Amino acid sequence: MASTRDGIRSVKIDSLNLWAADDGTIHLTTDDPDVKDGFHTYINNNPRSKRYHPSAYRQLARILRRYGKTVPGFDPEADPGED
Repeated sequence: MASTRDGIRSVKIDSLNLWAADDGTIHLTTDDPDVKDGFHTYINNNPRSKRYHPSAYRQLARILRRYGKTVPGFDPEADPGED
């Protein structure tokens, strides 16, 4: 369940899901019943895309790989980047 407290600026959303599609795009969704119908976004590593965000892409790709998931087209050795 989404939650917040008075005096803070954030809202906590439960159950963040990350996955990489076959084209390497990383999707973010949630199972939280309070917001699941309103939250599905994605980022990629394509400079021509409005969803291009190289730093966030690297960070999320590393998380996925740490847990044994594949991220097509991501090579951490070839793209060490600066986070």
